[in-house]
Amino acid sequence: MPSGARDAAISIHLLADLPHLIEPVGRIRWRQWGRPPEPVDPTWWIETTAREAGRDGLPITFVAVDGPGRAVGAAGLGEFDLAEIRDRSPWVLGMVVQADCRGWGVGRRLLTRIEDYAARHGYLDVWVATGGPAVRFYQRCGWWITETVRQASGEEATVLRKTVAGHPD
Repeated sequence: MPSGARDAAISIHLLADLPHLIEPVGRIRWRQWGRPPEPVDPTWWIETTAREAGRDGLPITFVAVDGPGRAVGAAGLGEFDLAEIRDRSPWVLGMVVQADCRGWGVGRRLLTRIEDYAARHGYLDVWVATGGPAVRFYQRCGWWITETVRQASGEEATVLRKTVAGHPD
């Protein structure tokens, strides 16, 4: 499918408005991250996705839906992510795109929706903790690396930040 056709077929919604997609989003996240040191039970991922599917405040999740109505990606925004860093907020949570839909612009569209939401709700900056190829994705989207954090699990996370709203005069 040509890229323009894919982009037109993808729409972004509040996950709270499409509760039947909570389980599919949880399963996409489980397929991406469901191995140690993360929880391996898909039920944990589905329940966490349900808890993060807020409507009127953090946490909130947006879901990318293709033309037939299939969840192809999701991204949330929550108060905190890493236990080691509690001095800043909000954080991008659970940003994921179904493997067969990567390269379609889905991740960028989800991230733009998260950034717009944050700016409209008075946040100046948004944070994310990630690793691997995702670091380059965020950098291409205008985020910058602020630090690397060693988590209690022993894994390292790269922390990135993006300013989403102008500073008050």
